[in-house]
Amino acid sequence: MKKRIIALALCMATIFVFGGCGKDNGTQQQTEAATETYEGPSSAQMEIDLEKQVKKLSDYNGITLTITGNYEVTDERIEESIMGLLPYYGITGVEVTDRDTVKEGDYVKVDYTGYHKDEAFEGGAATDVMIDVSNNMDVVNQTGYIDGFTDGLIGAKVGAEVSSDVRFPDEYPSNESLAGEMTTFKFKVKGIYAPVTMDTLTDDMIAEAFVDQSLTSKEDLIAYVRDVLENQAASYKTQASVDAAENYILDHSEVEIPEEYMDARLAEYQQSFERDYCGETQTLEEYLKANNTTLAERQKVWKESLEKQIKVEFLFGRIADLEKIEVDEDDFADFVNYIVSSGSSQMTTEDEVYDYYGYGNKEDGKKALRQLYRVNQAISFVVEHADVTVESETQQTQD
Repeated sequence: MKKRIIALALCMATIFVFGGCGKDNGTQQQTEAATETYEGPSSAQMEIDLEKQVKKLSDYNGITLTITGNYEVTDERIEESIMGLLPYYGITGVEVTDRDTVKEGDYVKVDYTGYHKDEAFEGGAATDVMIDVSNNMDVVNQTGYIDGFTDGLIGAKVGAEVSSDVRFPDEYPSNESLAGEMTTFKFKVKGIYAPVTMDTLTDDMIAEAFVDQSLTSKEDLIAYVRDVLENQAASYKTQASVDAAENYILDHSEVEIPEEYMDARLAEYQQSFERDYCGETQTLEEYLKANNTTLAERQKVWKESLEKQIKVEFLFGRIADLEKIEVDEDDFADFVNYIVSSGSSQMTTEDEVYDYYGYGNKEDGKKALRQLYRVNQAISFVVEHADVTVESETQQTQD
């Protein structure tokens, strides 16, 4: 059941706007502002005759689709992913004990302090940092340092204190007082480490780092990463297939949108935009001005996006009618619960989901979601019955 729900959510993401960063503050004022130029019924309250609006419907059962991408999970991809994952779990290197001098390719554990005009500056010190000296970067966070930062470490001995002279970039917004300035970083070398490889990675390292995942061996970790990558690849492939199916049906069909329906959807979209991006202390006009745009410009962009979205809904809604697709109540309930469990903090119950998607009207929200559920079932039907060919990006470039 869970895989089916996730697949449905993936489809829904292509035709419906989920508000992940919304704010409840000021919703009533925003609703009034958004609807003051629109006085008609909500889109959910309108009865659309899809047979009338869909002037021409493409063949949809057994169509041929081509998608581009790499959805194969190879051993090489798994190993690469593991190597990228390990630093975030504290597995950075294996200590070198047969020498005490830092050389190219080493990781080095250090404490460091930065000085500007002989004074330590704020934010310029850290302890027990693992540094990739050859690539001038923090091993754990995979972030780079200013040019020259690690120059003084090559040739240093464990236990020694060394320094590097570093000139900050001319533009350095994090600390403008250092912009273009010469500084000195003093390091205490605490240990030399070799980058972890699949050969040097041990079961003990994995058991200590991946306690929450209950992984105790290299074999467990490989299986875990493989499962994650395969699920990810399957999701990407499904999304690519959904996009291809939508575009195919759009390109081979003709559909019209009633003007009053577009007006309602545009007003609702504006309302959701205000709800998600404007707090009670900021009006939509103030927000748009701060972002160097106007309401007319934004409405033009919104309308272009909505036109495609609504056409997809109408066309696949018509397919749902023709295929006699009904809403399975148990699946629909599971889907709403999925939104609750994975959504924002303002949607923690079924009623709040309906209220959110109904713009304050729970019945409208429930009706809209049920309609979109059928649409997505129709999209799944088309994708499942399609002949999907995967083309590599190299093949597409050559063509």
